[in-house]
Amino acid sequence: MIIRCLMATLLLGACCLKASSQINPDSIYQKGIHTVLMHPINKPLAIPVVSLNELTPIQISFDDFKTEYQDYYFSVELRNADWSVANLSTFDYLQGFNQNKINQFTVSSIATQPYYHYQFTFPNANCKPTQSGNYVIKVYKNGNASEIVFTKRFFVTEDQVSVAAMVQEPFDGVISRSHQKIQFILDVKKIPFFQTDQMAVQVVQNFRYNDAATVSAPTFIRGNLLEYNSEDQFIFPAGKEARWLDLQSLRLRSDRIADFDNKGTITKVILKPDVSRASSAYYTFNDLNGNFIISNTESLQSDNQNDYATVQFTYLPKDQIPFMGQKLYLAGAFTNNKLDQDAEMIFDAKLGIYQKTLLLKQGYYSYNYILRDNNGANFMNDFAETEGNHWETENNYSIIVYYRPPGARHDHIIGFGAVNSKQNW
Repeated sequence: MIIRCLMATLLLGACCLKASSQINPDSIYQKGIHTVLMHPINKPLAIPVVSLNELTPIQISFDDFKTEYQDYYFSVELRNADWSVANLSTFDYLQGFNQNKINQFTVSSIATQPYYHYQFTFPNANCKPTQSGNYVIKVYKNGNASEIVFTKRFFVTEDQVSVAAMVQEPFDGVISRSHQKIQFILDVKKIPFFQTDQMAVQVVQNFRYNDAATVSAPTFIRGNLLEYNSEDQFIFPAGKEARWLDLQSLRLRSDRIADFDNKGTITKVILKPDVSRASSAYYTFNDLNGNFIISNTESLQSDNQNDYATVQFTYLPKDQIPFMGQKLYLAGAFTNNKLDQDAEMIFDAKLGIYQKTLLLKQGYYSYNYILRDNNGANFMNDFAETEGNHWETENNYSIIVYYRPPGARHDHIIGFGAVNSKQNW
């Protein structure tokens, strides 16, 4: 374990910067707002990316537990690669209006928990981007931009750079069977007077933006081709196929559910205790890589007919002893992949278990447990004790190419690529 920690620290090196030190734009600021989703239309598991060449819209939706209609608006804001606000006027990156009323909504039916379901798309006839880069959707009340309800990130690309990527087994024997290395080639021939010192490339594993790896310099330059294949860049713990939870029915127990408690207004779902999978054998199965899908098996309209339930997660540590100097987190899209208090498991000394209760809408969820040191946190060891790492694990990787052209005042996204580890075997 000590050797692996030291090795992981060396692998990151000075050239890899962790996104955990950056601004996190995925936040909910008002109570009663739940299930904030953003994805390309009809692709609920895809990363929210808009191409300037096609302007295929993304869909944004959320539930509000207030039992009366609320006057919601949205705007978009251009950000730099580190998610700081770009020093531009909205007229420089947006065509149309940047205060847009959200008109599409439905009222929940059948569900015991009442809510309003709001939905809108971007770009639309009233508002579309003219510049590539990192963007944030801001939803706020009553046309007052200071009454922010939530913010959510998305990406706009220029598609000027092609990305050819693959996932490989790391060369180093210490982590060759537990981690995955992403290597790729960028073709920049379409960009005039290209300057490599003005670019940076970021790789994201399974929507885990906080643990994305960013590298500025390519390993080799061969004419118009930039190669990234160093043994100390873009190394990720492979983990295991994600744990799963089927909440599509709140009456029939799926394999992971121990019991239902229907005494209160909202159903309480008690899950079977989870334990470490670090020493268990690896086997493959289809999973959602930490994502989730809103669906049910008992009605037709998932958006406004799915109910909510409080779900109690339990993790049983070895010998019922808490992890010393470390915190245990639930990781997945249902916690925004943020390792904060909302995701932290709490140890019950009397029962010798970790527990966490989340309010979730009916659907199919996937998740993992992450263990982090309180001091000197190292994402390379996230799954070592809770899940185990196997390089055969199926993972999705997104590759974002940032570039600041000469004279530009913000970071453009000139290329976007994706690769799945199963493509290589």
